[in-house]
Amino acid sequence: MRSIYTIYENILGTSFEMINEEKKSLIILEIGSISFMINQSELTNFVKSMEQIINYHKDCTCPRDLKNKMVVYQADKTEIRMKLSYDELFLLKDLLKGTKFKLEMDKILNDYRII
Repeated sequence: MRSIYTIYENILGTSFEMINEEKKSLIILEIGSISFMINQSELTNFVKSMEQIINYHKDCTCPRDLKNKMVVYQADKTEIRMKLSYDELFLLKDLLKGTKFKLEMDKILNDYRII
């Protein structure tokens, strides 16, 4: 039996944690009508990748809502490609970092039996 829990959400999307019978966890990112599954290390790498992409586009003078920023993230079995506006880049970064923070905080609280 699988269990799915909401981790974090903002106006761009929602993240979920799916735990299977073997107590293995996968992260489901749902952005608009697209969903994909990644693991913890892929999430960490995706956060780093987003920070590099935002840094690369920081001097862009185009309108903030123009969807001309390409996000490409490659993992072992996953390649994610999206065209986003500068504002959406920050929302995606927030979604990823918020998800990562919540998972790490839940682990700490669980390790110390606080929850």
